Amino acid sequence: MTKQSKKFKYKPLSLKDIIREMKQNIDLMIDLAYSAIKFGSKELADEAYKMEQRIHELTFLLNFQIIQAHPRGLDGAKKLEPIVVMGYAIDKISDALSDIARVVYINKDISYFIQIFSDISYVPEPIVKILVNKECEFIGQLRTDIHFRSKHGVDLIAIRRDGQWLFEKNQRVMKNDILIVKGEIQPIIDLKKVCHDLGPFSFNIGKEKKEDLLDLKNPDICEKIEEIQKNYVLLVDISETMIELALASLFFKNAEVAEDVLEMEELMDGLNIALEKDILDLAQIVESPRDLTGIMRIIFSCELIADAAAHIAENIIKGFEPHTIFQQAISETSETVVRETLSEDSYFKDKTYNELQDKRYKRGFHIIALKRDNKWIYSFKPDFVFEKGDLLIGLGPLETVMQWRRCVNPEKYKE
Repeated sequence: MTKQSKKFKYKPLSLKDIIREMKQNIDLMIDLAYSAIKFGSKELADEAYKMEQRIHELTFLLNFQIIQAHPRGLDGAKKLEPIVVMGYAIDKISDALSDIARVVYINKDISYFIQIFSDISYVPEPIVKILVNKECEFIGQLRTDIHFRSKHGVDLIAIRRDGQWLFEKNQRVMKNDILIVKGEIQPIIDLKKVCHDLGPFSFNIGKEKKEDLLDLKNPDICEKIEEIQKNYVLLVDISETMIELALASLFFKNAEVAEDVLEMEELMDGLNIALEKDILDLAQIVESPRDLTGIMRIIFSCELIADAAAHIAENIIKGFEPHTIFQQAISETSETVVRETLSEDSYFKDKTYNELQDKRYKRGFHIIALKRDNKWIYSFKPDFVFEKGDLLIGLGPLETVMQWRRCVNPEKYKE
């Protein structure tokens, strides 16, 4: 993909609006980048690149607004420093996500490797395709009116129609559309039923099926792939989690969550080394080692994302007070991040992850990560059992925070 210079037309935005748009764009870029390599789509990669360019513009606007604010004295400068660091870190994260997406330009077979290395059984929130059949109840409706996240528990990333990618929010869903969605396994299965897509999970979006590039009958290759699968999924999942938690620690001035981010960053360093070693070992037993270049680039980019997230967290641990800009943004957000320890009398105790999807316990919250015996867990299979002493980090609606806390630790939060 050739980069073209583009004149930037200055349009003033408030710091609050800049911060909000940066966060929204990063969330979308994560889905676009991983969808691009999952489906081998240059169109999705181009869309991620556009988001990267917009974040560059927002970073410029952010710095420009801070210069205009001209804080007086050391105290004023200190309060603005977290905003400067956040802008710099988000800019770096967008660069890394764009690099991940652009792997499709340097390795046309990347989707083959991604689908092998990120087996759906390992992935907590996989990205899959769903075919809309004629019996689907929401054919003809605008995608914004279908409420994929609130009603169906998944995020709609894009629509594939007649070989074209559609990203606009005002698109209507039509018969034979392919929906690219991200979510937990059960909500995806439920949405497939709503769309009357009764086929197995598939990632074919109309392109010719690629020939097998790895000899999966070779036991040495299969053994090495099994090692790579778990670590690759974990690396990607932790890097995404770190972005979410780093920004949450910044917005909600939560030093404990910031400490968690730094702890995860240390884990990322070890995972990065282990994965690089496994990929190099695999390169020695495959016919074309060059085919693994894209995976190496993705691993490197995930490490850059982790470093940027840790940079944000470090600022919170320094003890800087949030600027009023952050306070205004916090007052308007509908979600919050919560850490809570599972107690003896918890409603979560001895229940499986699948059982906790019940609205009585879930309360609109998504468990981002769990710490048990000094070990972080990010992927929850349906039969995963929660135990007393588990430290949960959840993200969910402000209005149900206390209800969720009482489910996790009733004794501590008696009404």
